[in-house]
Amino acid sequence: MSNNNIFDRPLRRRTFLTGSALATAAMALPAPWVGKASAQQFAGKEIRVLTWSDATGQAAVKNILKTFEAKTGAKVIADLTGTTSDMIAKIKASASKPQYDVVILSGFGANSLADAGLLEKPDTSAVPNLARVLPDYQTGAKGHGIGYFLWSDGLVYNTKTYPSAPKSYDVLWDAANEGKIFLPPPDNLYALELIIVAAKAAGGDIHNPDGGFEILKKLKGKSLTITSNANQIGDLFRSQSLNAGGVYSPLELSPFISKPEFNVSGTYSLAEGFFVDLQYMVVPKGHPGDTAVVAALMNHALDGEVQGKMAEDVWYGPINQDAVLSEGAKKSPFIPSPEVIKEHVNKVDPAYLASVRDDWIQRYTDAVM
Repeated sequence: MSNNNIFDRPLRRRTFLTGSALATAAMALPAPWVGKASAQQFAGKEIRVLTWSDATGQAAVKNILKTFEAKTGAKVIADLTGTTSDMIAKIKASASKPQYDVVILSGFGANSLADAGLLEKPDTSAVPNLARVLPDYQTGAKGHGIGYFLWSDGLVYNTKTYPSAPKSYDVLWDAANEGKIFLPPPDNLYALELIIVAAKAAGGDIHNPDGGFEILKKLKGKSLTITSNANQIGDLFRSQSLNAGGVYSPLELSPFISKPEFNVSGTYSLAEGFFVDLQYMVVPKGHPGDTAVVAALMNHALDGEVQGKMAEDVWYGPINQDAVLSEGAKKSPFIPSPEVIKEHVNKVDPAYLASVRDDWIQRYTDAVM
């Protein structure tokens, strides 16, 4: 699938919720386990987890699955795959004989599987660490998904052009940057977020975007490229061809940000705020493993120390308010703390965004291309 497809981002998780109604509620999980898992509590029991094969999946294996095994004696088999779309296909293909107990994926994936009636609706009382999760991020997909981590979108910029991070997306409209910016493709969630930024700049909001489209028209012919390809963007920053771009996630450019020769960095400290996309843990209907082990694993993923380690490894935004971040992580501009998330995130109504998606894609295309 194309990296520019709105349902499958280059790092295989950034996706946009569809607008279709979810399936009727699936049967709820029983709650035989509440509390912290103890040593060897689940010795001899086995569950299978499906998630991404990229750096985030590898970090989950190291920080979540392996530590859970060590603490509980359970065996966790990890099946790592390339994209959220791959995960959806695997769950649908095995629906008559489910193979997986937990799937970690994007909001689009959780909603798609719920739409298809393939998910159980977990009992949140079996996941006590949810009590420490920021309220907006505890559950989703109409109750079929348990919150996992936040993927964050902001502005990326040239560190030679801007020794200090820009404070606003308005640098995209700066005449000095003409021909030296990149914009997101129309069929990408980043583009819909840029529309919201422009709408706010025009005095409107997500429900009143007309002024934003007029402002976006000022960018027509002013960008060097319209892309979301991280490798291409990284190379253009290294060659000093780009000064800034967005809306875009610094997480996509993490391999380049760590190398000074690429002259690229990113920021979420913007006057207009930044955007987040909640990732989920879901449970396939009829999963083969023990329900108590499944609940314990999800609870472990939301542990404050585990959330801190995952955030440091892959720059995720932790959702546990008690996430334990190292001093280095606290200083990182790429790891939004629970406090920053609470105060500066642009909260977007995904159902409304889904309802205007097609219209916005066309209007954005007309405005900037």
